Amino acid sequence: MHERTQRTTARLLFVFCCAVPTCFTCLCILMTWTPWYHHRALQRLETELSLTTGLTIEIEDFEKATPSSYRLHGVTIREPETTHEIARIRKIEHVTEGGEVTILLQQPEIQAAELKGVWQLLHQRFLCRPDLTAMPVRASANDLTLHSRTGALTLKDMDAWIVPHEDAVEATLACLPANSLYDTPINIMVRRDRGGKRPATRWSLDTRGTALPCSAIADFLPEMEKLGVNAEFSGTMTWQIEKNHWWIDLGGSRFTEIALDRIFERNSHRLSGTATFEFDRCRIDPHSRRSDISGSMIAKNGQMGRSLLMAANQNCGFEIRLQDRLIDQYGDIPFDLLGLGFNVNNAQINLTGTCRNEVGYEGFPANVALCLDGFPIVFSTPQTLDSLSVLNVVAPNYSVAVPMSDQTDWLMNILIPPSRPMPTNQPRIRSANNWHGGPTISQPQ
Repeated sequence: MHERTQRTTARLLFVFCCAVPTCFTCLCILMTWTPWYHHRALQRLETELSLTTGLTIEIEDFEKATPSSYRLHGVTIREPETTHEIARIRKIEHVTEGGEVTILLQQPEIQAAELKGVWQLLHQRFLCRPDLTAMPVRASANDLTLHSRTGALTLKDMDAWIVPHEDAVEATLACLPANSLYDTPINIMVRRDRGGKRPATRWSLDTRGTALPCSAIADFLPEMEKLGVNAEFSGTMTWQIEKNHWWIDLGGSRFTEIALDRIFERNSHRLSGTATFEFDRCRIDPHSRRSDISGSMIAKNGQMGRSLLMAANQNCGFEIRLQDRLIDQYGDIPFDLLGLGFNVNNAQINLTGTCRNEVGYEGFPANVALCLDGFPIVFSTPQTLDSLSVLNVVAPNYSVAVPMSDQTDWLMNILIPPSRPMPTNQPRIRSANNWHGGPTISQPQ
């Protein structure tokens, strides 16, 4: 080949194999530095995250240091239909390495009022999709704040793990309230089991000695608002959700600082005071009509309506011994201590006075349920009651045939009505030994 031809060929190879790729690479790099490309990439990232989570994701800025890691700045999460703000996160660091995803959240703030909708979306879009939970995930958050109508709850040192299994996926969350006196973190576990006939999701909560304010999740669970702003929960809880079926287990749990006037504010009877509920066992399964509860209630420094006392006497057989000065007076009956142990077995209930278990009341009889100024007022009955009798105690005065109303609707999953009349001490079938016959009945002509 001629020398000039070789030189021309070498120049062409240099241009097409070196100069053109280099220029194209430099052009691509320059394009990635333009605001137009950055904005397009940010929109594409927002769209991808929104489709995956089912929520509306807004990102102020992002950085992509490597192909497997990026940082998101100023992330806002909204409900897709109402556009209400769900969470705001100052910074998110996302790294995928070695078949595992690591996420770090900086100062996330969550609105408790939107937690219910978020849980439903994430449950259906994430936990119920095996393709999105095939890779282990490790997440951490610094100073997570939960905002509610009653204030803010800050959780520090929050860590979460998502571990896939063959027929299930487990998500574990460990966190500690900022004002906690203990160093043992609260443990929350969510397990989605796909191995049975019907997939089921099970929640498990263990506070490990730390008291959680019930008002912090009152926007998520409205039932917690009825307990009062100072109510706290500690202990364990297990809650399983299936299609059209759920059950809850509160065995070993404790509710303190409950405001009884908030529970009875919509009831025709009046009851006030600060109460503590302890559950030795508590399994409630409305679908299977099962209610197995055992525990105690202690309330102090309150007042009880006379109509509630009368209803307890008429329906539950409680013995009432009012002092002369209380009989002559009008209005509610004050009390120093209200102690009641309860044992619920489906439609059968046993109520026992437990005032003597408290310090300073050891000399009282075993069945004292209410006392004032060192004197017992109300005595419980040893007989087994049926659920309708207890429902009649808290039912409004106008509930005659069936004690069901807006005031007692929340009790229907706990105090299960019997499917047939309960046996009583009165004989239902009389003897026929003394029967001598009667008039005959003939068919009409």
